[in-house]
Amino acid sequence: RINYFPLLLSFSINVKLELYYVVPLHTAGFFVTMATCYVSHLLEKPTGWSSTKRNLAAIVICLLVHILFYETPLVDLLKVFGDEYHFRFQSDKYSAWVGIVSGFVWFKFKEYMQWCYNVESQQWPQQVAMWGQRLGGLGLIFMWYTLFGHIQDKFTYNPIHPYVFWLPVAGWLMLRNSSKYLCELHAGALEFFGRITLETYVLQFHVFMCNKVQHIPVVIPNSGSDGPLLLKTLNMLLCGTIFVALAFWARQITITTQTTMTELVGLMWRGPPPPPADDDPTKSVETQSLVSSETPKKETA
Repeated sequence: RINYFPLLLSFSINVKLELYYVVPLHTAGFFVTMATCYVSHLLEKPTGWSSTKRNLAAIVICLLVHILFYETPLVDLLKVFGDEYHFRFQSDKYSAWVGIVSGFVWFKFKEYMQWCYNVESQQWPQQVAMWGQRLGGLGLIFMWYTLFGHIQDKFTYNPIHPYVFWLPVAGWLMLRNSSKYLCELHAGALEFFGRITLETYVLQFHVFMCNKVQHIPVVIPNSGSDGPLLLKTLNMLLCGTIFVALAFWARQITITTQTTMTELVGLMWRGPPPPPADDDPTKSVETQSLVSSETPKKETA
């Protein structure tokens, strides 16, 4: 679903696919994760290792492949697809690997959470671990900002981003999961926008932005960059409302199309379902029930 919508736009309105570079990034990350899981599966029979050892080995192999590609001249092969891909893939080159590692440690982290935040058996070790988690999360965020996040020049920061971006993410997750109250909080608006992230990202270039993505359309007269603040605000809200509504509608359409195509491909691959057999017990029960309902009951004395 996330691929065919940008592909459709790219072909229909004749724009480069690299305009939607985040979609190939997500797709590549998916296949990297899928290949890593498959390597772990292949190691099962010849090694006889436990799932933990196999997963660790697959993660290490995945990291070596990343290093071999991204830290050597092989990365210049991405220029075949375009300079934008060459830059963007390097900016997020270890994102998929960090996600795989996060998935690997999740079960251990869940065990820790159950131990640390069990209200019934909470003792001083749990209290120490809880506050240590909070202080550790704050420390990671502070360390990232102090050492790297304050850098304003993108040409200085971008090359180091792939190696340090996990610091504030891990710090935020440690803080977020440091209390039951914070875990149960969520913003409904962010949840709504999170469901249409793909569509808002793709459509922003065609609906919400114009003039080299530096401005938004001027729908209300005199609401341009030199207009009064009230009119500019109203124009932004109007354009934003139309933009979000179109994104929501596009999501509904893409989901419907995806479901239809999936079912169609399934029918073409497997063929139509066979007709029910005469000795189908379900059909027999239904027939008996129908006959019994149509047979008049005898009057009893």
